Amino acid sequence: MRGYSLISLLLVLFTAACVDRINIDVGTSIYFPVVIDGYISDQPGPYKIKITKAFDIQSKYSLREPVSVKRLVISDDHATSEVLTQVSHGVYQTSPTGIRGTVGRVYKLNIELLDGRVYETKPDTLYPAGTVDSVYHTFKKVKTDTLTTYGFDVFFNSTSGVKNKYNFLWKFIGTFQADTNPELYDTLCVEARCPKPLPCSSYILNKITGELQNDYKPCLCCTCWYDFFNIEPLISSNQFIQNGRFTSVKATYIPVNQWTFMYKVYAEVRQLSLSRQAYDFWKAVKAQQGAAASLFQPVTGKIVSNFVQISGPTAEMEGLFFATSITSKAIFITREDVPNQLYIPPQNLPFKNTCRALFPNSTTTKPTYWN
Repeated sequence: MRGYSLISLLLVLFTAACVDRINIDVGTSIYFPVVIDGYISDQPGPYKIKITKAFDIQSKYSLREPVSVKRLVISDDHATSEVLTQVSHGVYQTSPTGIRGTVGRVYKLNIELLDGRVYETKPDTLYPAGTVDSVYHTFKKVKTDTLTTYGFDVFFNSTSGVKNKYNFLWKFIGTFQADTNPELYDTLCVEARCPKPLPCSSYILNKITGELQNDYKPCLCCTCWYDFFNIEPLISSNQFIQNGRFTSVKATYIPVNQWTFMYKVYAEVRQLSLSRQAYDFWKAVKAQQGAAASLFQPVTGKIVSNFVQISGPTAEMEGLFFATSITSKAIFITREDVPNQLYIPPQNLPFKNTCRALFPNSTTTKPTYWN
């Protein structure tokens, strides 16, 4: 039996942390299996679909090699359709003014590969998302024999909105701001470290005195905003629901350190509606991730995709394309929410590189919600 990686399936939710490998048994075929990752929602587009090639886990080749296709089409049951445009290798996108998901409609994705294979997803109904009613946090102190750590557990309450429609996926998206010191960047010279300010820092090195001097230009790499996500899929279950409401559901844990709370943390919870087939898919993903941490359960099992092959040489198509409605709510967690300011470690060792190199999922563009 051969295992294949489905790492790209977790890109939307969980790209900011290491995740356990998801293994998909795709059998043996001279035609490589393909992994699809994407969705359409009732939120404004554009929507992106990512297509990658899956390899044997022992392969020396990349597990995330992007794949270009001949044609990719999203359509609904009201004769609305759109051909997606390739914006980069393996990444296809709708027009910002193109097709948009509507609650109650049924959607499918049609894909034609360059080798003649054609696949289509099973129809997926877009159900309403309900509401995220509140997001809140509790401070947490964890003490061991050698270490004491501090952080915040983030919880939320939400409502399904429709009776007997309780299938949801929740995403946590956090953002924090951090400053770095690229002007202090240095390099090895002879037996010492010599200043070599990065060009984007707005500082230059005086060639006569050898000292740093401000070039009075805006720094382009000193301040960044970083996104982070919940690691595992968080899906609805009976343990959360009471009369159509999900109460006190833990979204994530945010550690208190010198970076996350240099300023504050933006904490957003998104609630995504799922059809039964999409719910079963994410439930299987969660189960497989949980098995990786178990001493008694093997990391095996096939995660069933919602693709059906229409024509061409027989080969597997893995992944998921689904339709979803999205609702969200967000709060800020500030330094003042930390009970004791001494719990926030001081920034004694400045990061001397560009802020883009400090953490993944970084941007130098200030988010619109960041006051």
